[in-house]
Amino acid sequence: MSKLWAERLVAIAIIAIAAFMVTETRGLPHGADSFPLFAEYGIIFLSLIILVRTFVTTEARLAGPVKIDFSFTAMKPVLIIGVTIIYAYAMFKIGFYASSVVFFFIVTYMTGLRDLKLTLITAAVLFPAAYLFFNVALGARMPAGLLM
Repeated sequence: MSKLWAERLVAIAIIAIAAFMVTETRGLPHGADSFPLFAEYGIIFLSLIILVRTFVTTEARLAGPVKIDFSFTAMKPVLIIGVTIIYAYAMFKIGFYASSVVFFFIVTYMTGLRDLKLTLITAAVLFPAAYLFFNVALGARMPAGLLM
């Protein structure tokens, strides 16, 4: 299979999964569907961009057959997905904001950003902005756990 078709198939699969999740999360009580729907529509939008790009691009990186690579660099997205699944579980056990702080620092480290000052500045802007966006602007009640 060519890289071009692999990218198209992955984008279509992600759109299908996100669309299914939209149908499953729509109508959750007390505004609990706000965050999942926001994330799912964002995923669909970004996947549509990827899909459209495969039809208009002449990028050399999409030429040739798919090569399977199990190096750490190649497996990093899979590992981040694993951490994200743990994060989704932790949101309901620990709480959205507490687990988000931990998730942010773990994923930042996993992606290779090692500048602690920049990471702390980003966190200082990101978390109050997330609170204002979800709690104040959307009126969504985020999952609460042991630490809220």
